Amino acid sequence: MARRLGVLMACVAGAMDSVAPACTALEAARKLTAPKATLKKNGEFEGGDFWEEHEDLLRSAWRERVPLHAELYEYGPAFEREYLHPQLRDAVQKARLGQEKDAHELFEEIIPGVFATDLLFTAQFREEFRRELDAINGSGIPTRRPNGMNRYGVILDEVGFEKMLEQLCDAYLRPLAAMLFPELVGARDADEHYAFTVNYDTEGDTELAKHGDASVVTINLCLGPDSWEGSTLRFFESGGSGMYALPKGNDSAGAGDVNFRAGMALIHRGQHQHQAQELTSGQRVNLVIWLHAKDGVVRIAPYAPDEQLTAAQRWSPHRFL
Repeated sequence: MARRLGVLMACVAGAMDSVAPACTALEAARKLTAPKATLKKNGEFEGGDFWEEHEDLLRSAWRERVPLHAELYEYGPAFEREYLHPQLRDAVQKARLGQEKDAHELFEEIIPGVFATDLLFTAQFREEFRRELDAINGSGIPTRRPNGMNRYGVILDEVGFEKMLEQLCDAYLRPLAAMLFPELVGARDADEHYAFTVNYDTEGDTELAKHGDASVVTINLCLGPDSWEGSTLRFFESGGSGMYALPKGNDSAGAGDVNFRAGMALIHRGQHQHQAQELTSGQRVNLVIWLHAKDGVVRIAPYAPDEQLTAAQRWSPHRFL
């Protein structure tokens, strides 16, 4: 609180004028100069002192900011109707009644262990979310790099999306992950999420080195815009986590390349190593959600078939309460 007060007082017009009004947290945040993100590897703690010092102020500033599309931040029936693909909503309604066939058929396993679909979110969601990202980046409030490898993007939980994403994961994304990867997602293995965007363009990050995610399952949605060249996502073959083999029938995370298109979403094991190839022109923006257990724990030991969740358990609205 003392640090936040100190920053706010720096905004007072005329520091010695006792009657001059202090500025808001939003105004104070806009006066900050964030450290430049430079590291392309092991950058998790780059500028850490700055972000720790101003954490409370920035949180208050994001609460004060008026969103461009406020409906993106509020999960509920209107959100589902406008932003979730109708085939997804219909399939999930059936899955909650124990019929997962339609939910499975939303996806194509384009590489062993990598499931793709164009049927998660609507075009309206992608367009409005991109515009909201532009408004966030143009707000004047500093945004922190999303992870240790990507320099450009937004940590969505820090700018107001946390509650919406928590509810979206509970209702749709976590059960889908458990359905596609029953050997890794048990009752508590994907209780929490970490969500961010990544931005590939010729003026910033153009590629990403080979890596695995800090997740049990990753959801990766291409927001667009419409055209770019290069930026293929390459997956590498793996027989498991490095410590545990995957169960029989799921004994390979396969190798192959994925050429994203706007609206395509991938769901894959977090430990399935992958690499973003060089983008040579245009821009590609993706929304990435990592699912993991409480406190960031990532399960790598697979469940035997008789230990895996049933369809009813996966889709129960009470399972994560």
